[in-house]
Amino acid sequence: MEDDLKFTGERFVPGIEGEIVYEHVHRYAFARRCAAGRRVLDVACGEGYGSAILAGVAREVVGVDIDAATVAHARAAYARVRNLTFVEGSAARLPLPDASVDLVVSFETIEHLEASDQPRMLAEFARVLADDGALVLSAPNRPEYSESRGYVNPFHRHEHDRAELERLLDAHFPARIWHSQRVWLGSTVWREGGGEDVEAFVGDASGVAPAPTPPAMYFVVVAARRAADLPA
Repeated sequence: MEDDLKFTGERFVPGIEGEIVYEHVHRYAFARRCAAGRRVLDVACGEGYGSAILAGVAREVVGVDIDAATVAHARAAYARVRNLTFVEGSAARLPLPDASVDLVVSFETIEHLEASDQPRMLAEFARVLADDGALVLSAPNRPEYSESRGYVNPFHRHEHDRAELERLLDAHFPARIWHSQRVWLGSTVWREGGGEDVEAFVGDASGVAPAPTPPAMYFVVVAARRAADLPA
């Protein structure tokens, strides 16, 4: 099914290779811990692979995308997933009733809207969320993603630094837990049988030392109206 949606750089499409795979799939794997048993809305769901990942643990998932052809593809590609539906609609005008979902997931969406539409998008998230609902949102960290590399993504309308994103979220989602994401490749050593201990080192033949936390390429924010409503 991937052949009828070509990768242009605007949205991720399963089947391509590179760092983008780790970035996008990891976000949805992360969001699963917040989605278990909940009514979930995946905003700007694109091809639908992420909505399907969430549907593996959620009570039900609705994927919304503004592009009609993409929605048609997602409906066909994931028709077998019974608790998953796809709807055409804008992130700034969601086609859902008030307080109809428990969790909104929106990855790499906000920067694709004009600055004037971004507050409307967040207001729509708040409108469709139940009073105790939560939001999981990701966005590129402009100083690291664009400025430090001299890079311009032609599909991005308005990116943010952390302070700017904080101010946008303040209006509807004042309770927040921040996470940083970045592809960080290297050799991995793990214990057979599993375990929870994690340590990271950086260095070369001349010596090694504990690895410092790298700057965020992307922010991943778990947010809600009240701290008590943040997922564990």
